[in-house]
Amino acid sequence: MKRAPEEFDAAYYQRHYEDPESCASDQEAVTLLGDFVFSYLDYLHVDVDSALDLGCGLGHWKSVVERHAPDATYRGVEWSPYLCEKLGWERGSVVDYEGEPADLVICQGVLQYLDDAEAEAAIGRLHASTKTALYLEVLTQQDLEIACDRSRTDDDVYLRTGQWYWKALTGKFIAVGGGLFLPCDTDVPLFELESLDPRTVR
Repeated sequence: MKRAPEEFDAAYYQRHYEDPESCASDQEAVTLLGDFVFSYLDYLHVDVDSALDLGCGLGHWKSVVERHAPDATYRGVEWSPYLCEKLGWERGSVVDYEGEPADLVICQGVLQYLDDAEAEAAIGRLHASTKTALYLEVLTQQDLEIACDRSRTDDDVYLRTGQWYWKALTGKFIAVGGGLFLPCDTDVPLFELESLDPRTVR
């Protein structure tokens, strides 16, 4: 882990998530993203009865899940002792999470804080935890160079190439675009060009 859990404190979340002058993301951005994710899942005829948010932070995905799947259960798992105490999340890490799998697993902005071995273990846990769909967002070297506002981005992280992540995900997930992944053994029927890796489509 790039940082001790105590470093994810009130000051960290104030800077990166609550201060409009420096935040990298906020509830409005996650709501827009979540609308896309759930619209795509609706298109794929995927029902979400349970959601697992690994590295849930301030819990921005919770209201998104409640709006799109009001009968679904939502579990927020967080490494920060500060947020667990403040918001009541389950304390845990994506590296070794062993709870019940969920229809939708969310892992946004987490893997870049893990070293290579931890990140590989985390991807294995994501696979084991995902019943139907995974939303995955992780900062890569290229993202930081060409896609991010560096004044708002936490760059004290492990920066890996996108190729590293694609290799780690191969054999576990099919990418269907927009950060949404389905397990390779999915029963969800996909048109051939809906998959970003045609080798994984049956």
